[in-house]
Amino acid sequence: MSSNDEKYPEPEGWGDDGFWRDPDIDSDYETGLTSPVPPAQDGPRQDPGYSYWSDGKGWENSPGADAGAGAGMPSGGASPFDAARFDAPRVPFGPGDGGLPGNGNPGDPTAYYPGAGAPTGVYGAGPVGPGGPGGPGGPGRPPGGPGGPGGPRRKRRGDWWRRWTWKKALAITGSAFVVFILALVGVYYYLANSASIPTAFAANVLDQSTTVYYSDGHTVLGTAGTVDRQDLPISQIPKGLQDAVVSAEDRGFWTEGGISPTGILRAAYEDVSGASGASPQGGSTITQEFVRNYYANVGTQQTISRKIKEIFIAQKLASSKSKDWILQNYMNVIYLGDGSYGVEAAAETYFGEPVSKLTVAQDAVIAAIIQAPSTYYLPQYRTNLKARWQYVLDGMVTIGDLSQAQADSATFPKLLTDNPSYSPPGLTTGCSTTSTEPWAAYLMTQVCDELEAKPSSGPDGGDGILPNELDNGGLKVITTINLPMEEEMYKAVRENIAQMPQVEGEYGEPEVGLPSWALIGAELQNPSNGEIVAEYPGRGENYSAAQCKLYDCDDNTITSREQVGSSFKPYELSSAVQEGMDVQDSILNSSTYLCIPPAADEMDYSQAIPASVYLNDPNSAVGCSNPGDVKIENDGGEAIGKPVGPKGDNISESGVQNALAQSSNTAFTDLTHRDGLTNVIAMAKSYGVDTVASGLDNDTEEVPAVALGEASLSVNEQAQMIATIDDNGVFHQGHIIKSWQLPDEAVQTPNVVTRQVLTAAQDSQVQYAMEATTVDGTAVNAATGLGGRQIIGKTGTTSAEHSGFFIGAIPQYALAVGMFANEQNTADQNDSLAALGGGGFGGFWPATIWNTFAQAEFANLQADSFQSPDFTGNLWNMIGPLPKAKPKPKPKCTVTVHGKTFPVAGKGCPSMTPTATPTNTGPTGFPTQTATATPTPTVSGTATSTASGAPTATPTNTATSFPGHGGGGGGNTAEAATGVKAGMAVGGVLAALLPGSLLWTTGSRRRRKRGAGDGR
Repeated sequence: MSSNDEKYPEPEGWGDDGFWRDPDIDSDYETGLTSPVPPAQDGPRQDPGYSYWSDGKGWENSPGADAGAGAGMPSGGASPFDAARFDAPRVPFGPGDGGLPGNGNPGDPTAYYPGAGAPTGVYGAGPVGPGGPGGPGGPGRPPGGPGGPGGPRRKRRGDWWRRWTWKKALAITGSAFVVFILALVGVYYYLANSASIPTAFAANVLDQSTTVYYSDGHTVLGTAGTVDRQDLPISQIPKGLQDAVVSAEDRGFWTEGGISPTGILRAAYEDVSGASGASPQGGSTITQEFVRNYYANVGTQQTISRKIKEIFIAQKLASSKSKDWILQNYMNVIYLGDGSYGVEAAAETYFGEPVSKLTVAQDAVIAAIIQAPSTYYLPQYRTNLKARWQYVLDGMVTIGDLSQAQADSATFPKLLTDNPSYSPPGLTTGCSTTSTEPWAAYLMTQVCDELEAKPSSGPDGGDGILPNELDNGGLKVITTINLPMEEEMYKAVRENIAQMPQVEGEYGEPEVGLPSWALIGAELQNPSNGEIVAEYPGRGENYSAAQCKLYDCDDNTITSREQVGSSFKPYELSSAVQEGMDVQDSILNSSTYLCIPPAADEMDYSQAIPASVYLNDPNSAVGCSNPGDVKIENDGGEAIGKPVGPKGDNISESGVQNALAQSSNTAFTDLTHRDGLTNVIAMAKSYGVDTVASGLDNDTEEVPAVALGEASLSVNEQAQMIATIDDNGVFHQGHIIKSWQLPDEAVQTPNVVTRQVLTAAQDSQVQYAMEATTVDGTAVNAATGLGGRQIIGKTGTTSAEHSGFFIGAIPQYALAVGMFANEQNTADQNDSLAALGGGGFGGFWPATIWNTFAQAEFANLQADSFQSPDFTGNLWNMIGPLPKAKPKPKPKCTVTVHGKTFPVAGKGCPSMTPTATPTNTGPTGFPTQTATATPTPTVSGTATSTASGAPTATPTNTATSFPGHGGGGGGNTAEAATGVKAGMAVGGVLAALLPGSLLWTTGSRRRRKRGAGDGR
């Protein structure tokens, strides 16, 4: 190849197989003419030079060190490579003069290096001959050139990785560590930014029991539900308890993020070194513990993936929620053993107190239990619990929440769960309470019944809370029960029970106190809104099972139904007033004994009967004018009111107020008959009485049964009635719930039925009628010690004294008290309240209990007054027109003179014995008249009685006649009449010997109809 017009073709480059590709020598490699690796040769290697590729220039030559002068460049300026033409014949390399050594790089092909005047050879990787046929001095590689024995080694691909030094190792290790750290940081930030707080919560984590409080909103009455948990806001969790929990679980809580690397290292060190004693340490923060317990799909498995997930959620939560929020929810969610979740439930379970009343020592116990809640509270693990308890106290000192002196003075408290008979609350469906107060269980039952009752369920309508909401919704329920007044109510009852033996002895009864069959119920209401402020629902359900069976302590005496006797009369009075009766002027028939017509004959007057007719057969209509009549008497045959009408008619009348104060059975039975049973029963329903349960709906034909209170009403219904009258005729359903609230929702008030039963004017008349009961009526002892304040009231007593009631009110409060036998079987005379002394009347023990409570709670209240009466309506005359009195028999006298009979005018009849006429001497100036005896005429005097069968007396008399004066003149006539009077006296005596009742019975038995003017 000439240097002017030809050159080597450009190489193809390195192939995928690691070989260099050159078009001129590929064929040699492929045919095996040239080996990629030069064969070994003996002797020193020459340096014939080498060829190299120069970008942009093509192949260039570098002469070898062994080339002699001029050897490398032939004469005439010809290139030593000119012989290496493409068309020159090729011969294999061998030990000839023109051969060139290889480049020392095994496996690399070489270019053609021609010798002077010799044919071109192909250079391989092996040793070469000393010189080609072109003569000495041809181009060759020096011994020390690249690839030669003494020259520097040519760098090859991969040489850096095949030769290691410590610098290389350190550099690589450092770089790898930096990359790893950067990768971790990148992954951390990616996961941290992509992490989200779960929206789903762990199963049942939000379930919490309903907590019921007294009216103060702080004192717990009891709980309801299957999960014993009561959530509290952080403001209601005492700081001492917060400090104890932080000391036990995460002392860096207030300053750290969601995780604590130092905490993890500290826990590991303490566990390994044994510095924590028997208590193993955990590296999780409070935030992490909260996350794993609160949110769904986080779990508690000990896996790296779960832990990483927990860490990132905790970090996210810590950056989005306040520390107070996290601690509050943690302390409400954490399980604390024995079925209690959260600190409030734990406080009630272990100490029977809310968290607000715990001591520092009790705070530390609750915090200590967190570590092993399933075992630490058990007595056999007390050593472990005390060790952890001490750890908590020491931590509180360390972080400055407690002084060392306070920690040293703390003593380990007693746990209620140590008692084998202890039963924790909230483990079964329904209402429960840990309170030992006798009223607590009764009240809790009423609370749950009222919450679950449907708003549309009539007089007992409630709030419609679903059972699941009640059990697990975590409601906060505030009741209307005032704890101090509740305590006073039980105190009043107990004081009277304590006095019963003495009173029983005074009345000649066995001194046994309150027998087991006798029950007491009392309910105090706020008349302005129907709130039940206090009550006595029974002896208490905290008795043993045997005692409860004996005393019927499971019966709630507020809601149980009993006959109420005459305390039903205000319903009758209210109905009559609503129908238009004027209380002030109306006249009631208070006769001792009455025959009451059937209910359908509303306009018929009742008939007064004598005692003999009533007592002959009280249960029949014998002696009444109508076979359908019913006989009624005032209690014990008492005469009430004033007698009216003819003597012997046995009719008595009374004003409305007096008849109510004296509790006249006849007057109000007659009033009920006149007003109509339908109206009276409707009035009872308006007052909140369940007319179905009470049996009133079945008594539409039985006037006395309704009027005399034989229907079964409850103390609660009686309290509602007196409260309605107290509040000027406005009915407020009696209720025990003041408010209720679901977590994080608005406060709800109960559904309370309110309606106007009577107008204020009508109600003022009812109030007026009821004011005399405690003044001069059947319950004067109820007003003792109350300073003469106004009280409206009514007593009630049933047949055989099986129950007695007193309902009374002042303007501020209404209180109903009942006492009754547990089985009101009138055939069983043994269960009579008369055995308690005081006759068993409602005006005795019930009124006395009312007064005991009133003196304690009402005496210091302002003495308010009821509204002034507004007497409207019409006069109702329940007696009607009275029968006219029968005229007394008048004497009819005649005088016979000379055989002729003449009537004698004047009063009485002449005397049958004549007497001499005295001589009257008048004063001076007056003439003197002298009477001279004359022959006596015959006088015929006839005394006639108009009564059937009355005798007639006809005395005969003789008198002296004076001319010109007639037969009856002068004093002689008067004196002669004396004999006639004597005859009449005989007839009068005979008449008096006959029964007076025979004179009038026929007339009084006539049926009398009420006229339009009589009833209105």
